[in-house]
Amino acid sequence: MNTSADGTVLVGTFNEPGEPDPPLPLSGGTVLTGGWADGPEVLAGAGPDAPSWLVPGRAGTPSAGRLYAALHLSEGQLAVLSPSADGPRSAGSGNDVGWVTAQRVPAGGSYTCHADLNPAGTVLAAASYGSGTLTVVPVLRDGGLGEPVAVQAPEGSGPVSARQQSPHLHFVLFLDDDRLLVTDLGADRILEYSVHRILAGAHPGGAQPDRVHLLPAGTGPRHLAVLPALPEAGIDDRHLAVVGELDSRLHLLSLDATPEGFHEVAIVPTHGEDRDPDSAWDNLPSHLVLSPDASLIYVANRGRNTIGVVRRTGTPELVAEVPCGGNWPRHIALGRPGGAPTLFVALERDDAVVGLPLDAEGIPGDAGSRVTVRRPGFLLPFSQRGGRKVFPSR
Repeated sequence: MNTSADGTVLVGTFNEPGEPDPPLPLSGGTVLTGGWADGPEVLAGAGPDAPSWLVPGRAGTPSAGRLYAALHLSEGQLAVLSPSADGPRSAGSGNDVGWVTAQRVPAGGSYTCHADLNPAGTVLAAASYGSGTLTVVPVLRDGGLGEPVAVQAPEGSGPVSARQQSPHLHFVLFLDDDRLLVTDLGADRILEYSVHRILAGAHPGGAQPDRVHLLPAGTGPRHLAVLPALPEAGIDDRHLAVVGELDSRLHLLSLDATPEGFHEVAIVPTHGEDRDPDSAWDNLPSHLVLSPDASLIYVANRGRNTIGVVRRTGTPELVAEVPCGGNWPRHIALGRPGGAPTLFVALERDDAVVGLPLDAEGIPGDAGSRVTVRRPGFLLPFSQRGGRKVFPSR
């Protein structure tokens, strides 16, 4: 089976060595799936342990042609993946997922869960949830990683005692080549750093961030996305979308910071009303993605097993909540297998990845395709054109 069509998804999983023994193709750290336009199947499984996030290198930069992985291990690591000589062509082709691990470096923290590259592709940053650690690493001219620098988040906590007794960094986002935002789920804040100051030694150990943007108590900020201006919907400025894992709300912030930090533009629920007033605490939304025209925001609701759809207008609103196709949607990503707009969903507790077709209004329908992948946690759709792997623009 040729995987050149836009129907290929690389899956990052939470699989570790010996789970199970012997390892199966569907239980590798990275799992390659293909054929999403007609009938998806697992092509191969291999790669590093527990890659909870994969970052494609940026074209025209030292990082081009590589993948960078955050490894969700008790002693967190960052890995560099290089293209293998020959990608798999048919189901059951073995352990060639198209990438080989070229390098690993310690993250200096525990359970490294997310990473991002700056636009110039010269710096990789990562967040470690367990230890509340930010890691910044220079990307060398050959695409490899230099010496990592780990910075501990300042002390902080929140009102949700089971989750907010200490800092828990979850997501990193570059606003430009130097300015980095870091979510702290444990202390209801977004930390802002200069990565060049960190690499220059201006942030030794537990030094304070350059700026702290506070969120309402109990928000539990998890993932971020920059929302471009949308003049046709009455939105003239860029905004920052923040998923509140603990309050089940989407917080929209202005990126024009005041001395007090980013100011709130709107708050939108990620799911519909529920008779149980405490349901938000059990919902634990995970990831968000923006539609190609930037008019819709999709949010995965793990506890309710749904996808919330928020329409961006002058007053943003939740316009739909639909089934996600299974249990515990950890991550979502947009793709176009066979030219059909599709929302891919990693169902962590169902050991499956599904594709939800999008209708003309961008609303996800019922799962139209499904493939078994053990403990999926991250999805990276891509295509292969002229022997070159092409990833979605970021």
